[in-house]
Amino acid sequence: MTGTNGKSNGKTNGHAIPSAGAESASERSSTPIKPPPRAVQDLVDSCVRFVERAVGFKLDFEPETLPVLDHYVEKAREETRDRKEARPLLAQAIGAYLGEIARRKFHGFWRLEDEHDPRSWRVELEPVYLILRPIELATRALDLPPTPPRDASPIRERKDEDEDDEDDEDEGTEAAAESEKAPEEVVVPDPTDDLGPALLELDEDDRAAVAERLALLPPVSDAEYHAPSTHLEVVEIIVETIRARRMAAGMEADAHLEPDDYS
Repeated sequence: MTGTNGKSNGKTNGHAIPSAGAESASERSSTPIKPPPRAVQDLVDSCVRFVERAVGFKLDFEPETLPVLDHYVEKAREETRDRKEARPLLAQAIGAYLGEIARRKFHGFWRLEDEHDPRSWRVELEPVYLILRPIELATRALDLPPTPPRDASPIRERKDEDEDDEDDEDEGTEAAAESEKAPEEVVVPDPTDDLGPALLELDEDDRAAVAERLALLPPVSDAEYHAPSTHLEVVEIIVETIRARRMAAGMEADAHLEPDDYS
C-alpha cells in the first residue's frame, strides 16, 4: 500500500486520532484538514487550472460551486469526442477534485493502493463506512454518449390556408406524431447500480436502508445523474441515512472511523 491520507497516511504517525465520542460534529468541522497525497494534489491543481482556462472561473473547493465543474464536464465531453486519448487525464483531474471536495466536506482520507491506477483511488469517510471512487465516476461521466438532439419546435407551422384538405390531414398526423415523441431519455437511478465496488461501497448492514432512500430520488437525465454535484448530493444522502440509522439503533451518529478500519 503506497498512499493513504486524511488522518495520517494510514497510520497514526504520532497524530492523535479522536476516539468515538471524543469530538462533536461541530468541533470536527473546525479541525484543520490535512492535505491530500501529492499525486492527488497535483491532479486537483490541474483541475482548477483546466476549469479556469475553459470557463473563466477559479474553483474554490466549495460544494456550492460544483455546478461550474458540471458545466466543464459537459464541455470537455463534447470537445473530446474525437480526442478520447485526452480523457484519462481530464477524468483524473476532475475526479481528484471531486474526491477532495467530498473528503473535506465529510472528513475522510485518500487511499492510493496503486499510484499507477488512478481509477482505483479511493476516498474513505470517517463518520460512516463509505468508500468513494471519484475518478471512476469522472471517467464514466466523460464517456457518456452524445445526448440525442431535441426538436426545438415540435409543433410544426400550419401550411397555407389554401392547401387542400388532404395535405391538411397529413400535416395534422405529422404534428400529432411529433408531439408524441419521447422527451430526452431519463435515468431512474437504480439504488443497487452504484452501491458496490464500482463507485460507492458501504457496509452490507446499511445497504437496504440506503437503497430504499435512493429509490425516492426523482428521475434525471443521464448527464445529470453522472454530474459531480449530483454525486456529492448522493453521498450526502447516504451519509445522513447511515447516521440516522445509527441513531435509531441507539448509537452515536458518527462512527469515527480510521484508515485501519478500511484495510
